[in-house]
Amino acid sequence: MKIEKDKIVFINYLMKNGEDETLEDTRETSPTGFLFGHGQLMPAIEGALADKEVGALVKLNLSPDEAFGERSEELVETIERSKFSKDMSFVKGSQFEVPGPDGHPEAICVQEVTDTHVTLDRNHPMAGKTISFEATVRDVRDATSLEIEHGHPMESASGSDCGCSGH
Repeated sequence: MKIEKDKIVFINYLMKNGEDETLEDTRETSPTGFLFGHGQLMPAIEGALADKEVGALVKLNLSPDEAFGERSEELVETIERSKFSKDMSFVKGSQFEVPGPDGHPEAICVQEVTDTHVTLDRNHPMAGKTISFEATVRDVRDATSLEIEHGHPMESASGSDCGCSGH
């Protein structure tokens, strides 16, 4: 069966940065599943996987634009500490999530902390970086109507429940 829209696809993959450091490696773990054709993957990865079948190996080098985007200094903001609750503590390098403009969680990294200001960075940690991506297709099947409605596989490649209780 070929990978196309509304298929559930399971892959094992290796993702590295431009310095050849491993970012994610699922080659020795359970495959990662997703609903194909619904924007859950970077477009370049989705394009490379289209029409592939079980056993296919895909290798890509992704430019920052194809991966996590270019860094934008507009997403770095220095805010006065007085704008935050006194109970809030910030540690340089720590991350936390806030609702983004589209309602989805957005990660924010604490870039710098002084007595008077906090500098926050909403860029993805890999923004501006080249990524290498290698994936092996492990399973392809038709998505159920419930999976299409929910936007993800309702069971893993091994048959276990997704744990979302139908949500």
